[in-house]
Amino acid sequence: MSINSIGQIGNYGGGGFGGSGISEETRRKLIALGIDPRNVTSEAQAQALIQNAIKIRKASNTPLPMNVCQGEQELISKAKRLAQKMGITVSNTMPIEEILRLIADKMNSGKFEEFKSEYHTIEQACATVKQYESNMYASMNYNASLNKMMLGL
Repeated sequence: MSINSIGQIGNYGGGGFGGSGISEETRRKLIALGIDPRNVTSEAQAQALIQNAIKIRKASNTPLPMNVCQGEQELISKAKRLAQKMGITVSNTMPIEEILRLIADKMNSGKFEEFKSEYHTIEQACATVKQYESNMYASMNYNASLNKMMLGL
């Protein structure tokens, strides 16, 4: 199959996001709140789901997501629990790299050998998430270059 005009790009490769009729910004909000956008049929339904999810999170004192993928948020929670087990105080706004550094410093004192495998598991998962992010940005840059080339820019 070849693309002969810009209008055909949307049809190439299966049509993108399923053509559900919701905006990209709304789709991102749904994903951030843990709602599958493929199950949403209209923008109005999506907005209602978003508002409902926000109300539920506020009522249960669950913090709203702040542009953090769920995998990374999960790792931050695990790292905080490990730090708490080791007697390390961490703030809610501390990045995972800082938490892992504090844990490593405490383990280097030699008293917390039993937590070493849990620490290495979290550290490895964090490295994997960072690698996936790096790959995603590289892919986006590549696609941007291809788009420029296709459009003759």
